[in-house]
Amino acid sequence: MHPQIFGIIKSYGLMLAISFGVGMWLAVRRGRPRRIPAETILDLIFAVLVSSILGVRLFYVATHASEFHPWYRVLFIWDGGLTLYGGILAAMAAVWWMCRRRRLRFLDAADIISPCLALGIGLTRIGCYLAGCCFGKATTCALGVHFPADAPATRAWGASAVHPTQLYASAAGFAIFGLLLWAERLPGGRGATFGRFLMLYGGARIAEDFFRTYEPGQMLAGLSNNQWLSLALVAVGLVVLWRARRPEMAHD
Repeated sequence: MHPQIFGIIKSYGLMLAISFGVGMWLAVRRGRPRRIPAETILDLIFAVLVSSILGVRLFYVATHASEFHPWYRVLFIWDGGLTLYGGILAAMAAVWWMCRRRRLRFLDAADIISPCLALGIGLTRIGCYLAGCCFGKATTCALGVHFPADAPATRAWGASAVHPTQLYASAAGFAIFGLLLWAERLPGGRGATFGRFLMLYGGARIAEDFFRTYEPGQMLAGLSNNQWLSLALVAVGLVVLWRARRPEMAHD
């Protein structure tokens, strides 16, 4: 656990910045074969950057409102309290809105950006591990890790080892990134990559959350709030992928 690097740089913020930088470069490269100007791609990425930062905070605040007294502590993002799903959903909404303004097809933009999001998740979750947040449940398996005495995981589980769910999520992000690029060789029309991303990420998040620590208020019928969202994401992904396989989408 290294929440700060060189004593001044927040490790999570650093990995987030790296993920956006790499994602921006990759998105510009992926836009070229579709003849989408780099300036347009950069505008989309900027919209993703702003919306995702707002989304990760607002989603956390909405599900942990009791933690913010006085209310202006909502603005103290540097104190922690971020939910990745909020950023993903806000980014999708921002891309949709930008596409309408730029008269771009949303599914074209989503296909370009989806692998970038997966790669960004892989990088950002390393920051979660360094920061000590998003930790797992206690475990005796060989993959278990011990955090320092002042870490949130230690306060929750004592001296027990915990699942490194941050690294599980990071590995899933990198795997999804590779699978999406490989699957683009397969037959599929507009939206196929986006649909696969929704399905793969939703499925990975469902599995990951069985090992992750959540407060009782974040559970419903044995599943976390994020798992219910993930189920919806998988369902939407199935619909998008099914539509992408229709002949008119494959040849549009």
